Amino acid sequence: MKKIAPLRSPLALAVLALSLVAGRAQAGSPTPQSAWNKKFELVVDVEINQIDEPRYRRPFVAVWIEDAQGNTIRTLSVWTQMTQRGPRWIPNLKRWYRNATKAKPATPEELSKSYSSATRPAGKYSLVWDGLDDKGRPVKDGDYTVCIEAAREHGTYGLIRKSYKLGSAAFWDRLSGNTEIKGARVELRKK
Repeated sequence: MKKIAPLRSPLALAVLALSLVAGRAQAGSPTPQSAWNKKFELVVDVEINQIDEPRYRRPFVAVWIEDAQGNTIRTLSVWTQMTQRGPRWIPNLKRWYRNATKAKPATPEELSKSYSSATRPAGKYSLVWDGLDDKGRPVKDGDYTVCIEAAREHGTYGLIRKSYKLGSAAFWDRLSGNTEIKGARVELRKK
């Protein structure tokens, strides 16, 4: 039986280490995702439709970002009626409400106080995502979905969703609207 001499030379150890690392990379080990590029921001421009009808009420609107599994990563804004019976309509923002209560069990009134600001009249509004989650931690590059949901008391409901691969390549896109939301524009840009 032949004895194998232990590796003692630095060169031999380096070659062995490189071959082991290369072998792992070839075996399909996942490469870690890079963190969100702090030089970029995601801008979501939303236009609320002008609806001319008697007794029109402004829609409740939620705009948020989901990860690839459909979990809410960051709520950018929720516009609801802040007085009287307003919070009772928050569950009509079905997808956002389901995700918000799954992440943190709360009543509509509690969600109204922690996430909401007043409803908006017809017009254009701009929201910016800085790449942080709801807890203030940076997210990784990857697949994310922009969600815009609108519901109006005694009116219509609509949900606009579109997925994007976010990294360090700037882009912009237009999203088709519905009855409540005339349209939207999404742009990943340098700050």
